[in-house]
Amino acid sequence: MEVVYGQKRWSFDRAMPLEKLVEETGLRREAVLVMADGRLIREGETIPVGSKVLIISAANGG
Repeated sequence: MEVVYGQKRWSFDRAMPLEKLVEETGLRREAVLVMADGRLIREGETIPVGSKVLIISAANGG
């Protein structure tokens, strides 16, 4: 899978759960949203090998 977060890029040759992907990239789960092939990935889901993954910073405000 190809993963993009801003200017950072990673490549993984295996499927992995969302939580493992976030851990592998060194990002905080609470701070990001993860999309694979245009679909929002939820807790507990596994991202298939070959996916195009976009990680987006989650914004807080009030």
